[in-house]
Amino acid sequence: MIKVAVTQVWHDNEKEIQKEYGPFQYGLNHSYTALLDQPGLLPLAVLPIKSVTPVDILRNFDMLVLTGGGDPSPHLFGREDEGSRNPRPYRSTWDLKLYHAARELNMPILGICLGMQLIGIAEGVALIQDIPDTGVFHDGSATEPASHTVYINSGTLLHSLFGDEIVVSSSHHQVLEDVPPGYSASARSSDGLIEAIEGRDGRVIGVQWHPERDSTGKHIMDALIRVTGKS
Repeated sequence: MIKVAVTQVWHDNEKEIQKEYGPFQYGLNHSYTALLDQPGLLPLAVLPIKSVTPVDILRNFDMLVLTGGGDPSPHLFGREDEGSRNPRPYRSTWDLKLYHAARELNMPILGICLGMQLIGIAEGVALIQDIPDTGVFHDGSATEPASHTVYINSGTLLHSLFGDEIVVSSSHHQVLEDVPPGYSASARSSDGLIEAIEGRDGRVIGVQWHPERDSTGKHIMDALIRVTGKS
């Protein structure tokens, strides 16, 4: 059984119930469940506890999935607020710790949307905090989903899975300014923005789109399952 550590979205509790329930509640949309509902996988939520180190938590797992979410605080990449939407430090700080722990353990990692951005931040790259109008609609929502084509570089793992291009589900207004050290850009949109990165060690994939909402998810997960050596 391949155990997959899955980060959670942090939601603020209303002030009047925080005394009873604490400041946050944690959860994910069912689309992530569908992505991870495969034979041989056991996805488990990783909650922000302090009594065990992130490295010791992840020793019990075979893979880390950094899920999507809201904007990270710009101070995490050394910038003032330049268009971030209600940026929050708490969740991003915890997920960054998990990323570093997973790298220390040489664990396969999938970063989705915010997850890909946090990979870049962890490796010293800043974000474009609000994508200018490029003519490509990146910023979809649950009520108005967006999709667009990404163009995949030859010689990459994603190219072996999807070929030259694929249409993806998009929901973001921020993106990596540059390719992180130790990574390659494996896909870009028609306006040149980085849409996917791959670790040069073959153990990390970051995608700016939402594979849990489109046809790419199972193929990407299957590729990372093979990296675990347990498939």
